[in-house]
Parts: sequence; C-alpha cells; structure tokens
Amino acid sequence: MRRLTAIAVSLMLAGALAGCGDPIKGYCSALTKDQPQIADMISDTSSDALVTHLPLLKSLGAKAPDDLSDEWQTFLGAVEGLSDALKSAGIKPSAFANGDKPTGLSAAKLKAIIGAADQLSSDDVVNAANGIDQEAKDVCQIDLGV
Repeated sequence: MRRLTAIAVSLMLAGALAGCGDPIKGYCSALTKDQPQIADMISDTSSDALVTHLPLLKSLGAKAPDDLSDEWQTFLGAVEGLSDALKSAGIKPSAFANGDKPTGLSAAKLKAIIGAADQLSSDDVVNAANGIDQEAKDVCQIDLGV
C-alpha cells in the first residue's frame, strides 16, 4: 500500500513540476504581461522605439521556446546592431528625426548607422519578426500587431 501511495504521489509531483517548467506557457505569459508595452512600441512612430524597448525585447527573446530561438536571434541581432552603431557614434536615434542627419557625424559612422537601420528591413529580419508574430497568434492566441 505504501509503495502504491509513493508512486501516486511521485506521479502527481512529476505532473505538477512538468507544468511549471513549460517554456511555451512561460513565454505566452510573458507576452501577455508585456503586451501593453509591445503595443506602445509598435505604435510608436519615433525613431527610437525599438532601441528604447531593447531590454524588453531581450527579456522576451530569452523566454522564447526553442523553435523561435533563431527568429529572436535574427531580430535582436538587428536591433542590437542599430543600438551599437548609434552608441558608437554617440548619438540618439531621435537625432535622425524628420529625416535629418546629425551634424558633425563622420561619413563612416553615418554609413554604419544607415547599414544597421537597413538591416532591420532586410528579408531575414522581417521574416523573423513575422515568425515571432505568427507564433504569438497560433500558440499564445495573442495578436502582437507586427
């Protein structure tokens, strides 16, 4: 009888622990919790929306299930590339408001920033963002609005 009780308790604990460690459930919970910030980022028309929200994006990427790791790596790599190029130049994204370029910026740094910004609209990055959005819809039933 004790052996049967021990097996039953073990099975119940194993089932409970398996639910706690479900990466998809944790990822979907994080998306739900952060959805207002994601919506703000997506609707933000300023030039610094992605860079400003980079910590949030990194946090979500770290929680993503394995089947999305490539997409998150591609997307985050592009956003980090832009952030790094801007930091290297010592300017904020808002310096490019209204299509203006900051004065005193070297041609090399300007080229690096433009290249990093162009990377965000590359097919690879757009496909990665679409994959992240589609997974959110299909698995988490959340429309990120990407």
